[in-house]
Amino acid sequence: MPASDHTALRRFLPEGSVGVVERIEPITMGLSGAGVYAVTTSRGAYVLRLQGASGDDTSFAHQLRVLRRVADAGVAPSIVHMDVGARAVVSVRISGMPVAVAFANPTERTALLASVVDRLRTVHALDPSDMVERDPLVHARAAWEAVRDRAGFPSWAASLAPTFDAIAATLAHDRRRVLSHNDANPGNILWDGTRAWLVDWEVAGLGHPYYDLAVLALFLRLDDDVALALVAAHDAALLDEASRTTFRALRRLAGLLAGLTFLGLVDDLGVRAAPTLADAPTLADCYAGLRNGELDLRSPHGLASMGLALLAEGASGSLRGE
Repeated sequence: MPASDHTALRRFLPEGSVGVVERIEPITMGLSGAGVYAVTTSRGAYVLRLQGASGDDTSFAHQLRVLRRVADAGVAPSIVHMDVGARAVVSVRISGMPVAVAFANPTERTALLASVVDRLRTVHALDPSDMVERDPLVHARAAWEAVRDRAGFPSWAASLAPTFDAIAATLAHDRRRVLSHNDANPGNILWDGTRAWLVDWEVAGLGHPYYDLAVLALFLRLDDDVALALVAAHDAALLDEASRTTFRALRRLAGLLAGLTFLGLVDDLGVRAAPTLADAPTLADCYAGLRNGELDLRSPHGLASMGLALLAEGASGSLRGE
């Protein structure tokens, strides 16, 4: 649906549920392909989310089960209306800032991270029944198979099978499964100045409890010690070596999956070449480019740059660009 076609969107915003609509503005879509709109009405501020074209009734039904559970737990914004047939959900809009912005403020950082960990702990303790497993390793392997033979794909990532096998071997020793957000990157977490809220639950499902923390640590570029301290806080216990190894494997996996996903969105991978691992941009490079306007994630070059940076994090298994 064209972003400008706001008249058609009003049918998902019944006056009895949200009040009189005053303004509808598109919010930049993430990788899920969902249409997301900020809505202002006589009663307040809301978010309208329309499931992406790749979804189906089964996946939407699962998404609704997740949304109801996390909204009831106070982890996600309250739902005020849903149209199951149209796969549309209207929720309260949180007044706050993205985690990446708040994290840049040293006075906010400690409280912010503590709240995110608390929110994730709450999610991971929810009833996991009727939830579909979302194995990031399966998705990462499939994403790699889809792009590794394409022209322009970096040669240093063309032989990732042993890396995937090593990650699988590590994770085989810890089969814990909980309800997991599965995409806890800073763009999907809001900070209202007091507490964190998680949004965009389209890929939520059963997963390892450390995966959400691994995604967060990856995108925030947390040092290993800081990241492991968050895991220990999540568990309310000291970590043994097996737990540390599991977390590090999941952090590598998060980088591989995110990087391959970004690269899969680029038609011509030659738009940003990286013949060697050292040629790949770092996340620090990409974030600096986003801040100064030199990098645009709506462009093929921007997508490829971010994809290479994340893929390099996963391939190298260490924080790059320090």
